[in-house]
Amino acid sequence: MKLDTESSVPLYKQLKDIIKRDISNGIYKHGQKIPSEVEFQESYNISRITIRKALQELTDEKILERRRGKGTYVADVKLERSISTLMSFTEVCEAQNLKPGGRIIKCILEEPTETDRQEMGLKEGEKMVTIERVRYADSVPVSVEMSQFTEKYSFLLGENLNDCSLFELLEKKYGIKFQNYVAVLELVFADKEMSCYLDVPVKCPLLLVTSSNYDQDGAFAFRCQQYIVGTRFKFMV
Repeated sequence: MKLDTESSVPLYKQLKDIIKRDISNGIYKHGQKIPSEVEFQESYNISRITIRKALQELTDEKILERRRGKGTYVADVKLERSISTLMSFTEVCEAQNLKPGGRIIKCILEEPTETDRQEMGLKEGEKMVTIERVRYADSVPVSVEMSQFTEKYSFLLGENLNDCSLFELLEKKYGIKFQNYVAVLELVFADKEMSCYLDVPVKCPLLLVTSSNYDQDGAFAFRCQQYIVGTRFKFMV
């Protein structure tokens, strides 16, 4: 794509918009190195000063990041949310103009252990619904969610939960809202399975958020373990 030298839009702004569009379209992915100043100069026949201004503004906006001696890279995904507010992953992404996604790992009805039964308040003979998903922000894996619902939620087994907001589905289709939750945070390290799902090295530090979630009537609904890549998520207290 060529820059319009006759346009009233400054050339650095045109280049900046092109780079942002290429990131949005997946031409440059998060964590990927973008062309050098020399390569941009050859492609668009513009001055290094113009290129540096465009790159600096994108760096100031945290869209790009400079790595000393290595070049300029698309900044990694960094989600932010308040630990004290119950928000869905989709809401967190959309609030930061990121595209949410999800891929089902497991969605089954299974027998609970005695510990599961006690923690979830399950009756004798009652089963639990287990749903496990990898969650993505702009196609970058951010977390693995492992949720266990009471058997009341077995209708979820018939839903397509890929690239879906579970909270939105339950509210809009079934009239169920979650209003209260209790969360515990701790530091863990990625095992081989988590490293594959999250595309991180084995033993990479992860945030484990364990929560108990209740519906609008105060009834226990599900518990969830979220294994979150610490470099891609930030909690605010």
